Amino acid sequence: MKEYKKLEKNALKYMYVVNGIAIAVYAVIFLGVASDLWFGWIFPGIPHRRIAAVVVLALYAALAVTKLLSPKILYHWYRYAIDEEEINIRSGVFVKKTEIVPIERVQKIEMSRGPVERRYGLASVSVVTAGGDVDVRYLPAAEAEEISESLKRKVGRIARGGDIRA
Repeated sequence: MKEYKKLEKNALKYMYVVNGIAIAVYAVIFLGVASDLWFGWIFPGIPHRRIAAVVVLALYAALAVTKLLSPKILYHWYRYAIDEEEINIRSGVFVKKTEIVPIERVQKIEMSRGPVERRYGLASVSVVTAGGDVDVRYLPAAEAEEISESLKRKVGRIARGGDIRA
């Protein structure tokens, strides 16, 4: 049985900050559209403008609530396990998603840290195979570095014809 790891608290803080930024950007867009519909500045001929403006604001409210609730839910359900043979990531609430990548299929490994991730001491490890990519996200930076280096060593051993576990 695999031992799945949970995310650290910094990951939750990071998710809230990123979603907060998204809510602010969406606010500018949705409020701009709703204002135009309400006052008829750009498209004055639209019938039932004010009803459409209220609908746009309701859609924004639903989006904002979803963005506020989703970090806690993702934090609760996101798990990952990396062992000698595979990378395994589980996520999802209603639709459970499991991504499994055998180590011997790995072609490329990248570690990335955006500005907000750096602020919270987090990083992501991207693993590329011929069949697609998988990202292990929201990792503490030191752990991401360790995972990245460990995977690179394993892939190097496989490329030289060695055993993964060596």
